[in-house]
Amino acid sequence: MNIIRSLIYILQREDYNPKRFLAFVYSDLRWYAYEKRQAIDWTLKAKAIYYSCLLLISILIIGAVYLLHFWTIIFVIILIPLLPILALLVLFCFSPLDYFLKKRVIVQAKNILSKIKTPVIGITGSYGKTSLKEILAVVLSSGFKIVKTPNNINTDLGIAYFIIAQQKEIAEADFFIVEMGAYQIGDIAKICDLISPKYSFLTGINESHLERFGGIENTIKAKFELAERTARKVILNFTDENVKNNYTRFKLSDVMGVDYSSVSEINFLPNFFGLSFDYDGKTFSTKLLAKHNIILMAMALALAKELSLDLNKAIVPIAAMPIIKNRLEPISNTASNLMIIDDSYNGNFNGFVSGLEVLDRAPGRRLVITPGLVELGEKKEERHREIAHLYAAKKIDLVLIVKNSATNYIIDEFKKIDFSNYKVYSDAISAHNDLGAVLKSGDTIIFQNDWPDNYK
Repeated sequence: MNIIRSLIYILQREDYNPKRFLAFVYSDLRWYAYEKRQAIDWTLKAKAIYYSCLLLISILIIGAVYLLHFWTIIFVIILIPLLPILALLVLFCFSPLDYFLKKRVIVQAKNILSKIKTPVIGITGSYGKTSLKEILAVVLSSGFKIVKTPNNINTDLGIAYFIIAQQKEIAEADFFIVEMGAYQIGDIAKICDLISPKYSFLTGINESHLERFGGIENTIKAKFELAERTARKVILNFTDENVKNNYTRFKLSDVMGVDYSSVSEINFLPNFFGLSFDYDGKTFSTKLLAKHNIILMAMALALAKELSLDLNKAIVPIAAMPIIKNRLEPISNTASNLMIIDDSYNGNFNGFVSGLEVLDRAPGRRLVITPGLVELGEKKEERHREIAHLYAAKKIDLVLIVKNSATNYIIDEFKKIDFSNYKVYSDAISAHNDLGAVLKSGDTIIFQNDWPDNYK
């Protein structure tokens, strides 16, 4: 049944969080009709809930036919809006088994790491985690054998499954790099208990997922859980005020702060070909576009230097490192003379600012397409009004806005400041379909964030 598949889809998008799941489905009774741009990950858990829901509904309807006869149709009408509750009941029934199986996997992975003793490098932060992971792997691979968690695997269970599947490769590596995500206090502490990090990085702290964390103070505490549990060296991004102003509150091991004083001779290469900079008396160039990537590279090079790696060996690999997909990724369309900057995986305010700094380098018209940001909690209105002012201050030629609860603040602020260079679309598909009519030869357009299906 498609309606049950929709329930499983939303439940999975909300990380099986009952409160968020119910808030979504009962805030709009047409939840089952939403455009779904992703697919269900048919894990054993998802399958169990899906088929159990089908079985439970079948039993209820058969029972209604037997007991209620003609009135069964009324029963079915009443049952439909209660389907989310039934899905949660099934979820709760499976919770003890789910907890036991998850615990078993994590214990198995922890035992594997304790036996092979490969040093683990942990990376966390509100932004820049994946970029730093890829940069660090490139830098350290110039002198060491590296294994890293792939894609967006950054939860305790995902990391545990990866350790079990790749235990031979991890055992043969010099370092194991682990990206660590969190939605609440304690998430990173659980991962640290699993991997026992020797080295760690904190890329920055902002309002990302503030709605889930419940406040910036909780975010700060959660992100510093990694630094507090690092055995040897903690490397912090001191260009981030929330990191620099709070690190002394926590009991940390050996700390190194990295900021722009670590580098010099920063140059932006023309035609979105990347940038270059000097570090430790050596010149590095990269295809990456945003200035903040220089800090991430300096952090990676700082650890490489700490590990006595010859930094000259990293010059060529850094230059050859490909653009990280969907993170300020330039895509040139020579046939139509257009430049697209794909920053659709950027879901934080700092990333928006970096994206506009990159867009500043465009020689022709500069356009933005955005659905805004999610999970900003109490900062939602403030940040989106600030985004409106950024677009106006940067004199963006045209802003294409995907209308939702967040971008309403951008639109309202545009009206207040008399900025008229924007168009509003009802959904992302409509906006994308109109690009052919909007774009002109010589334009550069940046895609800032992608609005998940489980947000309105």
